[in-house]
This record gives sequence, C-alpha cells and structure tokens, in this order.
Amino acid sequence: MATTTLIRLAAAALAVAIWPAAAMGCIRVGVYQDRPATSFPRLQTAVGPGVTTLSVYVGARELVDPRVIALARERHLLLVVAWQPDDRTATLERVADGRYDKSLRRLVRQIRGLEPKAILRPMPEPNTPWYAWSGEVSNQGAASYVRAWRHVYRVVKSASDGRTRLMWTPYARSVPDEPGNRIRDYFPGRDLVDAVGAVAYNFGTTDVLDWTDPQPLFASAYATIDRLARKPFWIAETGSTGAGGSKPDWIGRLGAIRHAMPRLRGLLWYDVREPNGDFRITQTPAATAAFSSYLAGACQR
Repeated sequence: MATTTLIRLAAAALAVAIWPAAAMGCIRVGVYQDRPATSFPRLQTAVGPGVTTLSVYVGARELVDPRVIALARERHLLLVVAWQPDDRTATLERVADGRYDKSLRRLVRQIRGLEPKAILRPMPEPNTPWYAWSGEVSNQGAASYVRAWRHVYRVVKSASDGRTRLMWTPYARSVPDEPGNRIRDYFPGRDLVDAVGAVAYNFGTTDVLDWTDPQPLFASAYATIDRLARKPFWIAETGSTGAGGSKPDWIGRLGAIRHAMPRLRGLLWYDVREPNGDFRITQTPAATAAFSSYLAGACQR
C-alpha cells in the first residue's frame, strides 16, 4: 500500500512538472499567425499577456524560423510545432521508412532546449482528404498513418532525450465520416502520445455550413478522444468568422467549454484573415475585448 501511494505521488508530481498550467487549473491560450515575429507582440499589446503559446507550421525538411525561436525565448512562450511532411513525393510509407528522419532530427534539436518544453504536432488532421499524410489520399489508409506516427514518435523521443512532447490532433469531424476514416482508426496508442486534441472552426453561416458554437463544435470529438486516451486535451486550432452571427459572443462562449471538457489544457486560435473568412482576434474592437476577457478567465485557481 505504501509503495503504491508513493508511485501515485510521484506520478502526480511528474504531471505538475510537465503540465504546470493544468496543475494550476489554467488553460494555456495561444495563436497561429502568418508572421508572428512582427504580429505577435502587437497582439499581446492589444489583448494582454495571457497569450502564452505560439503555434507554427514547418514542412518536411524545414526548421522553425529563427526569429520565432528568439521570440519564444524572449517572451517565455510555449511553442507548438505542427510538422507537415508535405513535399511532392511525401507518402505515409516514406515517413514510416525513415525518409524524413534526418531533417526531423534537425528540427527536434532546434526546439528541444526551449523552456517551456516544446510540443510537436506531427501530421495533423489525418482523417481528412487534403494532406499528403491523410489516410484518404491514394487509399493509404489509417493503418499506414499509425505506422508512420509510431516511427516519428521513436525518432523524436530519441533525438530529444524525451524532452519533446508529441500531440496527436485529428480533425473534429472526419471527412468523409465513413468506416476506416473515423477518428479512432488513426489513434496510435495511449503510450505513444503525450497529449491529444482536435481541430475545428466556425466558418459562419454560408450556403453549405451553419453557425456552430464552440461546445457542439468539439463535443463529439472530445468524447471519442477521451475514451481513447485520458491525456491532456487541446483545442489544437480553432477560430470563428463573423459571417451570420456574433464573433464576440462566440469568443465569449469559449470559457464555458472547460466545464464540459475537464481535461482541456490548451486552446490555439487561428489568428488569420484568409479566403475562408476573417478569423483575426483584432478584426473588431468588440472581438478584441471578448478575447481579452476570455484570457482573464483562462486560469481558475
């Protein structure tokens, strides 16, 4: 009994060390921006210092922009790096065979010394048809994705001496939602993820889409993923336009989802204007104020 208690206490202490925000009852809030080296400081000025995480994307043989690394060090930001093996010859088989190992190790060496410890998000949204690592592309299948993930996990853990964490993040709704392409089909195993999450957006009311609030947007994916792995959960990328509804109200509803998602530990906002809509936090003064208010309540002690 005493030994079991000691083991549980040690595990709890390790969880506090690895996920300090979770231990303090906080949600880490971050953003993706196209040019964060210049735009991130302006955003912090606009909404306050509660944005503590920065999301970036790198291609198969790329490194993180050194200016972003410098920004992360200067402002003590948690860096979440989405790794995308997306060159023209990329396939899941090539990932699993180690064709990208050399460049992946370079990337890991670049980020492994960061504090807080960086999170790598390899091959996100595999249950969709729009990426080279998607199971639906060329009929590669979910099993090929799982093999590729397991290989990437071993490479990253070895190259980082265990310091770099890996987060598995499917899209919240499988496209298409059919047998063989469901979220659970792509899950690599509880022991091969340090954190989990999902990606989804409110594109607003369009000719093919309806306005969707945050909780229904993620509820089903959260329930599915939580059954697979009771690990720290992230809304790994989200955002809302103002098409057909109130963007400030949508942002205001983010605070309530923590009660429906007890393992929620982080949220990353897609702070970009692009053809699918304007997701920028600072699109309007009301949206900026709503996000600043959300940040103020992101920690509950």
